[in-house]
Amino acid sequence: MKAFLLTSLVFLLLLVSTPVKAGNWAEDFFSWVSEWFSDEETSSTTFTPKQLDSLRATPLGLLLSGVPQTDTLAVDGAWPYESLTVESDIERHLRLLRQTVVLANPNSSLPFRGTPAVRIIYRPDQRPARLIAMARRFADVQEIPFDETIPHLLPSVEDIPTVIVVDNPMGLSPMNADWFRPLENVVDKKTTFLHFGRPDRITELPKEWAVISCPLRSKESEAFLGQALFGAQLLDGRLAEKTNAYRAGAGQRLEAVIGGFHLPELFGIDRQKFERVDYHINRGIRYRAMPGAQLLVMKDGQVVYEKAYGHHTYHKQKVAPGDLYDLASITKAAATSLAIMKLYDDGKIDLQAQVREYLPELKKKMIGRYSIEQLLTHHSGIQSDLPLDGLLGRQFVADEVREEYTIPVGPDRYLDETIPGKIRKRLAGKISRTRRPTYRYSDVNYYLLQLAIEEITGEQMEDFLEREFYQPMELGKLGFNPSEKFPSERLVPTVYDRWMRGGLLRGYVHDEGAALLGGVAGHAGLFGNARDLGQLFQLMNDGGEYAGQQLLTPETVELFTSRSRYNYRALGFDRLAAGWPNLISAGASNKTFGHLGFTGTSVWADPENDLVFVLLTNRVFPHVKSNKFSRMQIRGKVHQAVYQALETWNMES
Repeated sequence: MKAFLLTSLVFLLLLVSTPVKAGNWAEDFFSWVSEWFSDEETSSTTFTPKQLDSLRATPLGLLLSGVPQTDTLAVDGAWPYESLTVESDIERHLRLLRQTVVLANPNSSLPFRGTPAVRIIYRPDQRPARLIAMARRFADVQEIPFDETIPHLLPSVEDIPTVIVVDNPMGLSPMNADWFRPLENVVDKKTTFLHFGRPDRITELPKEWAVISCPLRSKESEAFLGQALFGAQLLDGRLAEKTNAYRAGAGQRLEAVIGGFHLPELFGIDRQKFERVDYHINRGIRYRAMPGAQLLVMKDGQVVYEKAYGHHTYHKQKVAPGDLYDLASITKAAATSLAIMKLYDDGKIDLQAQVREYLPELKKKMIGRYSIEQLLTHHSGIQSDLPLDGLLGRQFVADEVREEYTIPVGPDRYLDETIPGKIRKRLAGKISRTRRPTYRYSDVNYYLLQLAIEEITGEQMEDFLEREFYQPMELGKLGFNPSEKFPSERLVPTVYDRWMRGGLLRGYVHDEGAALLGGVAGHAGLFGNARDLGQLFQLMNDGGEYAGQQLLTPETVELFTSRSRYNYRALGFDRLAAGWPNLISAGASNKTFGHLGFTGTSVWADPENDLVFVLLTNRVFPHVKSNKFSRMQIRGKVHQAVYQALETWNMES
């Protein structure tokens, strides 16, 4: 066979009649062919220090030296993946999942937890696109197509967990299958060897490496392995036959410790039923009720549907699942109420205590006599808006940072840093209120709660939330003032405000009161994407537990999400049963709680059905006057269609 191939190659070369110079490609070609058929091992390449410095300046060297920071924002595509034959895909998914085996996991290096970035190395012609895409939903990914310089560069770059992906199907030349061998001496115990193909091809790997074997690389296996690496998919297969390296029955259990992305049919949902969901959202975009949207549906703690629709501004830049929206009043539930729940859990706040007990400047003021519970349920009768009269004007902002103008409130707009203090002082002044406490939805209630939180904790509310919730849950895309942390192209805009705010607001809070407080307020200011927000509300469905950590007690979650004694609302949350009878009749439970946001956002958690629904839009773009979004009842129709999709697939059939 070798003789035949060599003869054929020589014949092809003889057909070339154009003369070539010394050192021509033909000589290089013959040299390469001779190495190919040689039985001797190719000597390893060595580089001088000067050559290594040059290599570090190459595109590959620079790629290895820099760890991406915003990959999880740039996630593209929807879940679940498109399928022409759903039944066949499900069968293949379940079969490959059963046959996937964790052959080694020294020091329990898997799953990756608290890992902001990973490195994935693969053969250039075998890029695992779906694996990389799924991994990017959990961490930033440094993807590296292998070449011979990488083993020399790795020792001098940042040490991050490394996944070596080897595709070794039947018929592949063993010579091609061993491309990764030069990496054995330069990557350490943080390395995972992910092998697609026959397990008997896996031989003589470093004992420090974790090893996973999957018989076939497919869209299904890449998706579930991309999750298993981060603890979002259970692997519990066993080796069917003995190999030279492993005994029959070998295999370790890799637990799922967090929620992941699972096929909706596994939870009794026919994915085709979500076409009705798509219809309502796309119709809203077509009629210009909003430029775009993100949708997330979680069932039993797993994402069963995630999709982005439309554009940031009707025509420019498609919405991606990782983009960040201004959550508006959802801040009240996903930030302020959450902080109060933690303080209550720790015995640091009394719900019956008057707010003046925590804010001394209100000790002799009527506004200080409302209880924490009354503020949480909007049962105070206090005026709806913050006292901003006389503080909204071009004279309070500058086009550049100078003197006292240091607080960014828009593109090239900086607020007088004395304004937040003036707003706080006004609380002790004339604040409109009803004669007796009654229900009135009020941002002032939650500004008072924010001040109480900061007095009790001795730190900014955003720092408290980051430490107690967002960081432990790895919700890196949930937070305040995102324009300081993320590229503008990943921030969905709200409105144009050329007068005071300097133009299009991307990553700057739309709410004027929150903006004048520096972007962090108890009633508005939080930004996030559908997935991070959904995970936060799944925490409530799970009784305050996340990945083995009890962040809140079940009793506290139950107390705060149940109907209050004052009105239909819960303590910090809205309740679906109060004004959405169509959703209750469609299957939503009376215990469903959540919140809406003025910018066109919504989140609801149903503990009885273990369902989380998130719909994010920027319906206020380009201005707030349009009411098409509410007129078309998009939130309710989409949510109703989700409930109608439940129990539409029978796995037994």
